[in-house]
Amino acid sequence: MTDSERISTMLTSSGGGHRLLTRRQFLATSGVLALSGCLGGENNESTNAAVDDAVANAPDPDDPTSSTYARAGAADRPTVTYYGNWKCPYCADFSTDFLGNIVTDYVEPGDISLQFRALAYIDGEPFLASDAPRAAQGGLGVWNVAPETYWRYHEYVFANQPPEGEEWATTNKLVSFAEEAGVTETEQLRTKIQEQAYESPVRETSQAAADAGVSGTPALVIDGETVNPLSDEQRTRTLIEQLADGS
Repeated sequence: MTDSERISTMLTSSGGGHRLLTRRQFLATSGVLALSGCLGGENNESTNAAVDDAVANAPDPDDPTSSTYARAGAADRPTVTYYGNWKCPYCADFSTDFLGNIVTDYVEPGDISLQFRALAYIDGEPFLASDAPRAAQGGLGVWNVAPETYWRYHEYVFANQPPEGEEWATTNKLVSFAEEAGVTETEQLRTKIQEQAYESPVRETSQAAADAGVSGTPALVIDGETVNPLSDEQRTRTLIEQLADGS
């Protein structure tokens, strides 16, 4: 039985739905700690869940417009880069769980700055279905037209992520998510998505991820080292603290 089949079996036996048994809980209980994250083939169910307030209210940098990519915390602090994919169910688990601890413990006190970059292509091909690049552009659109609402949008989408097997990241769905998350500039966002205004930075993220050795999501790059925060929370904390102490 594959890891995906084992996860699916445990989800089914627990009543279905990834919020009843997160992948991190599964990894911890089953010993599959080497799993590298989202590599495709997994499925999840939309839950209409509430957002994680710690991440939704993450502090914005003083000048959000100076960064093309979403950022939380003071821009002059050491940066931890989070590579995720809007369609990745592992990222949904990380973003609605451990990520909140990172924001509370390290971003809010001013120890680090957190940057999110959506990995939508690997080797030039869409990663986790053809709509993944559109989802990435939607996130960049929210950050660039209404940065003060970005992190709430980020959490809302991951908390209510539709099944990965569906090509759900249409322009209408992304705008609908934005409206539900409280984004005000939705018509401007719609235009940006339709015009593919952020295709270049989405492509640049793929190259940056490859250069960092990122091959799956979620992944954090901390002072040049790449770590899977789902399978090694303690290592993640150690690297962040070393980065903050060395600043």
